[in-house]
Amino acid sequence: MESHLVDETLLGQFADVLIAQKYPGQPKEAYADARKDIMDALDNKISRAIIGSLTEEQGMELNQLLDEGSTDEAAFADFFKKYNINLEEIIQKVMQEFQDDFLKGGKNA
Repeated sequence: MESHLVDETLLGQFADVLIAQKYPGQPKEAYADARKDIMDALDNKISRAIIGSLTEEQGMELNQLLDEGSTDEAAFADFFKKYNINLEEIIQKVMQEFQDDFLKGGKNA
């Protein structure tokens, strides 16, 4: 996986929970590919939701941070705080929608 706006560990833990809910009693190892697919799909949905919440100017500023290869979490936190963007709320909403869809039968939500 490449750079993420969401922590990869969180994505992996959430994927593990979804797999355990959908396929109870099955070994995690049997779903390694599905886990990666879930993580990638969820990361993409969260990134799109975050970017979709930005104005064009804010999007350009965020792209500049990303293009610079910034890994400074404080710089990203400052960016979202500056524009009063509630990342936690956006992420929770996307994760809940993803979980609902996945458990109802969507392959990668």
